[in-house]
Amino acid sequence: MNPNLSKICVRPDDSIKAVLDKLVLHKPAQTKLPGGIVLITEKDGKLVGIATDGDIRRGLAGGAKMEDRISALMNGKPFVVQGPTTSEAILSLASEKIRKEGLHRDRLSKIIIVDKDKKVLDLVSFYDLWRKSDVRFRQIGVVGLGYVGLTLGVTLADLGFKVIGFDIAPAVRKSLQRGKPHFYENGLERMLKDNLSKNLRIASNFKGANNCDVYFVSVGTPLDGNKKPNLKYLRNASERIGKVLKEGDCVILRSTVPVGATRNFVVPILEKLSGLKAGDGFFVSFAPERTIEGKALEELRNLPQVVGGINRVSADLTATLFGHMTHSTVLVDSLEEAETVKLINNTYRDVTFSFANELSLICHRLGIDTHRVIEAANRGYARSNVPLPGPGVGGACLEKDPFIFIESAKTKDYDPLLVRHARSVSDLMLDFITREIKRFLAGKPNLRNPKVFMMGFAFKGQPVTSDIRGSYSVKLADQLKKNIPNIHVYDPAVRREDILNHGLRYAGDLKTGFTGADVVVVMNNNPAFGEIDIRSALQLTNKPAFLFDTWGIYNREDVAKVKGVEYKRL
Repeated sequence: MNPNLSKICVRPDDSIKAVLDKLVLHKPAQTKLPGGIVLITEKDGKLVGIATDGDIRRGLAGGAKMEDRISALMNGKPFVVQGPTTSEAILSLASEKIRKEGLHRDRLSKIIIVDKDKKVLDLVSFYDLWRKSDVRFRQIGVVGLGYVGLTLGVTLADLGFKVIGFDIAPAVRKSLQRGKPHFYENGLERMLKDNLSKNLRIASNFKGANNCDVYFVSVGTPLDGNKKPNLKYLRNASERIGKVLKEGDCVILRSTVPVGATRNFVVPILEKLSGLKAGDGFFVSFAPERTIEGKALEELRNLPQVVGGINRVSADLTATLFGHMTHSTVLVDSLEEAETVKLINNTYRDVTFSFANELSLICHRLGIDTHRVIEAANRGYARSNVPLPGPGVGGACLEKDPFIFIESAKTKDYDPLLVRHARSVSDLMLDFITREIKRFLAGKPNLRNPKVFMMGFAFKGQPVTSDIRGSYSVKLADQLKKNIPNIHVYDPAVRREDILNHGLRYAGDLKTGFTGADVVVVMNNNPAFGEIDIRSALQLTNKPAFLFDTWGIYNREDVAKVKGVEYKRL
């Protein structure tokens, strides 16, 4: 029995005034017992009821007198758990009671532990138990099974959580139910198969046995034709969750959204459809996804997780869950701060890469080797960390998140100049590459059907990914194929059909691609490209040939030893 219980125990015939005095004198920090409540017991310690400060306020407002007995205001049927028992068992019983009886959370915010004779053993806070206990008995729902949601779902399942995954696309659900991911991520297929039908299930709804206690939202937030965020998938996910949301559930957003969207867009939908109040009836947090494609499973376990809640309880509950997955959690003060963190991370990278790319455009006009001057500027100078240029800053995140940041700023009457210009630089890089290829081919006027070989189709090569969303390879191909129909593409990570669906020719290997090529353009830095003997490969090309090594993978001096090949890098 907790030795401090006497400080919050009263008798049924004690006056309301005496009980109020006891409530005022109670110091929860010293007793380690929840405040705002007294236990009403008989002399032998048997529980007969409870009274909270709220019960007393309502009683006095209804005409009760200070000298009246507290028994007149007490709740004679409080929720109790027979103990002693574990924190997990207490939480499980409390959550089940909330679910079955539709109780308001406040009814179970404090839980009384009694023995078989109803004598009080302890009083505990629901939220203290939540924070301190192993929460893996809770069922977790993941809405949106793309790069963000699926990697998170399989990681949580692998840690022992029960996970229900949902995606709006039936084909995606069907593929995952067979154990086949719809994209490449190192280690993902093995982890999916390890957990499928054990800790991870793919479902078409969250009803009945699929109902969850925690919901992660990881749907896409694409841009519309005006470069403004389209929240249709976020609305759909919010409505789907709102219809099944119950008292005590937690909703955690991972999708990139405009600043304020969680509070002003998602929360109203959840409240309307559930009839519950955010921060009171259910909990809401924003925890931005910041993993890099190709290393997502590794980074989910190692990167600090940033968490901002609609209130501190929401943030604490989310941090507790993440504590089972990663070594570090960073709490910020609001939903909006957490939303901004994601936008800062990707916008900063976009601006930094765009600086390097604009530098490349300038250096080419000045006749200066961009790589050499960047390496010289960085070497031994800690205050300079300029990246090397690339063919354009692409990917599903980096090409859209800066625009979401721009729209967020514009709601407060500021149009970010630097961020907007950084985005336009990538388009300038694409135009530059296109002009250089056309310039070279114009020097071969008798060539009837020039062959262009593109190395790399995913938006990046390292870490390896199959993702072609926002890929500048796709954009370059779209520009070139208007006049050059004979474009061959090879990427060891990208599916053959994803290349063919863009009206391009699939090269099954690098040798096939180099053979007879007039132009070879390296569009990503897949490790496989650096392993080839570039001199032998270039011997297979149609001379004169043009190697546009946009990533600077190959040694200029080695290429120069192959006669009839023009070499250029950014």
